[in-house]
Amino acid sequence: MADMTQSIAGINDLATKLQSGSAGTGSSSLGLGSLLGGMSMTGLFISIVAGLIGSGYFIYGKKNANFKMLFSGLGLCVVPYFISSTILLVIACVAMAAAPFFL
Repeated sequence: MADMTQSIAGINDLATKLQSGSAGTGSSSLGLGSLLGGMSMTGLFISIVAGLIGSGYFIYGKKNANFKMLFSGLGLCVVPYFISSTILLVIACVAMAAAPFFL
């Protein structure tokens, strides 16, 4: 039972180190925090949802030759790579998702 408690504590330590980006022994090792580029989990979730919606818009626009949907979908897939602020990301994604219906 003591071994199991120690292994769970070790897993918790490793998860904490990965989230902070300080996992590994060398100074050049990359942890999960540095791989995300300092992005919050909320921003990551919004990026994934925007990419899914953008993929749907892109496929619909390509099949129906609707260029507004196609370019809006492409924008929704690409823009999250360039915006790091969560609030600005939400505003940009909502605007791009609504644009084909109002233009």
